[in-house]
Amino acid sequence: MRFRDVIRASVVAASILFVCLLSVATATADPPLSAAPALCLEQLAAMSWCDLEQIYRQAPPGTIPAGYARGRAIYCPCAPLTPARSKMTQAMWHGKHFCPADGTLINQWCFGRTVRARVCYGDSWLDGKPSIVMDYRGMAHVWKDVRDEIREVAPGLYLGLMYRCKSGQPRMKMFFALEMTPCGP
Repeated sequence: MRFRDVIRASVVAASILFVCLLSVATATADPPLSAAPALCLEQLAAMSWCDLEQIYRQAPPGTIPAGYARGRAIYCPCAPLTPARSKMTQAMWHGKHFCPADGTLINQWCFGRTVRARVCYGDSWLDGKPSIVMDYRGMAHVWKDVRDEIREVAPGLYLGLMYRCKSGQPRMKMFFALEMTPCGP
């Protein structure tokens, strides 16, 4: 065997050894952390109530929104007429305009802005943890027995619960989602 052949064989052996060591090192190393896919309003609207409740319970309140948040009502999937109610609500209700200067919000409907609520931090009626509370009681004639609460489940994305307080007992009526947008209608 000539000297040049010995060198060539050594280079090939060293390359094979390097590739083997590299594959062993990468196989035993921790897999790279991949970020969870960011949630969006449409994904929340397609989830089960059980999944929504779990996401809500795990989220912090986040910051009180400022400006327009596009909205989507999320009715119980197994309730009668849910698809029709969802389509009707989506056509009518578009979201909320938050006014941090005076601690209020006003709902955006297809016909304009109406139905005000007070906005502040408070305890959730679901789990007692901090939430952003939107209380219509004493502010609106239409929803005089309604209290909403939201938590920020992703940057600029809020998941909320709507309660009705008839006879003094709050009852959760539906979930809803709000997504902050750079400019509103």
